[in-house]
Amino acid sequence: MAKTYKSKLRFRISQLKNFLKIFFKDKRALAGVAIILFYSIIALGAPIIAPISPYERYVAGDYAYPVWWKYVTGNPEQYNENFELASKGFPTPDLLQPAYWDFSTQSPYIDLVWNGTMGSPLSGPGCAQIILDRPGAIPLGKVSATMAKTFQFTSLNPPKRFSATITLKIEGAENVPIQVRTFIAKESLNATNLWVVHEASTTNWTTPSYALDSYESTIRLMVSGDLTIDAAQVIFAEPGNYTFGVEATFNDEKAQPVKASVFIDDLSLKLYGNTFGWLGTNHEGKDIFSQLIYGARISLFVGLLSAAISVILGLIVGVVSGYVGGIVDEIAMRFTDALLVIPTLPLLLVLVAVLGSSIWNLIMIIGVLGWMGFARTVRSQTLSLKERPFIEAAKAAGSGTTHIITTHILPNVMTLVYVSLALSVPSAILSEASLSWLGLFDPTVVSWGRMLYDVQYNQGVDKPWWVIPPGISIALVSLSFILLGYALDEVLNPKLRQRR
Repeated sequence: MAKTYKSKLRFRISQLKNFLKIFFKDKRALAGVAIILFYSIIALGAPIIAPISPYERYVAGDYAYPVWWKYVTGNPEQYNENFELASKGFPTPDLLQPAYWDFSTQSPYIDLVWNGTMGSPLSGPGCAQIILDRPGAIPLGKVSATMAKTFQFTSLNPPKRFSATITLKIEGAENVPIQVRTFIAKESLNATNLWVVHEASTTNWTTPSYALDSYESTIRLMVSGDLTIDAAQVIFAEPGNYTFGVEATFNDEKAQPVKASVFIDDLSLKLYGNTFGWLGTNHEGKDIFSQLIYGARISLFVGLLSAAISVILGLIVGVVSGYVGGIVDEIAMRFTDALLVIPTLPLLLVLVAVLGSSIWNLIMIIGVLGWMGFARTVRSQTLSLKERPFIEAAKAAGSGTTHIITTHILPNVMTLVYVSLALSVPSAILSEASLSWLGLFDPTVVSWGRMLYDVQYNQGVDKPWWVIPPGISIALVSLSFILLGYALDEVLNPKLRQRR
């Protein structure tokens, strides 16, 4: 028994070696395998190749150019990249050093210190503390302290967007009225206030009631007085030295010792550039390169699984219908003919609209509607096989229908399965791309078809780095499986090899 098993195993290995030897002599097979292998590596290695999530919004400004575009145009000074001025918190005291933040004040009684026990709920312990500690009875009047940082903006064009964050907590304002403002200033020009707070003492951390974002309507009205004008274009209208910071003003008028503090945390400023990554960003500031890489996963997954479903259904219907015959054959073939005459794309649209556009619904619908042609091919092959002498011999030996189908019929139609599977994948990928391009896509995933939908729906046709990569990828993957299918057909069909 063991010898028989070993001999069978050696025979199968020898068969596989001979098949691969013939298969890889075909240039079409080599090209198809190379393309499939390339995109498979991309799909499997997506988190390494594209560490930025394809779903993360505003990794840069919307409609940002690829970083190489500025060199193509020959005007690199017109473009800018992301710039983040500071981290969002103060977990360690060294982040308050002059290398990070400059501190200035009019009074020796005001100081900037690091508080390691307090901190915003977002960042945890550690924050900056501007403290006024006047021991005498002589009031200081109105005095201020500024915690700020100056940076250089060199681009001739403004950034696409800016966004700032800050969290405040104030103590002692019942004795000394305090005003705190967050600002951006250009050199000697007047500062632009982003958030001004007249705050009484509170035990809670306070954040702005609106986003400190150039896309925010409140910021636009504060900066330009016009909702249609982007605040980033006004503030960063020209290159130069800019300052971002916080100013605390204490109105010290009581003739008694006073002590008050302004706690500052989550302080940051980010400028979103008009260039980013290999392929720029889309209308939501999402990384197009990441979408392309992760889209390979979805498109290949949909193509392979849908093709497998359609081939399995077609194999079952074709074999059973062809071998059993009679009323079973009539019912199965008339049902197959009915589905064949229905236009596929309109039926897909109706079913997806009714059942929903989740990725699993798309796979099932595409797979269930793609088996009819293959079923007819398998049926015709089965009709031929069941008249062969070895089938008659199996019947004479007492073999049942199930045994004959699984032992004699299926192994002889498997060559059709391999070829049909390879040729069905491009159809499934194109069906998913067509549905996505028409807007029937799963909103929780990114595919190449959805990328093309975003292109045409958001006027991105004039941006070749957005529209060409997903289109080329769909074409290449489809071509690779077609080449693979033709190569398999030629290898598995001796008549085709002899004809060559």
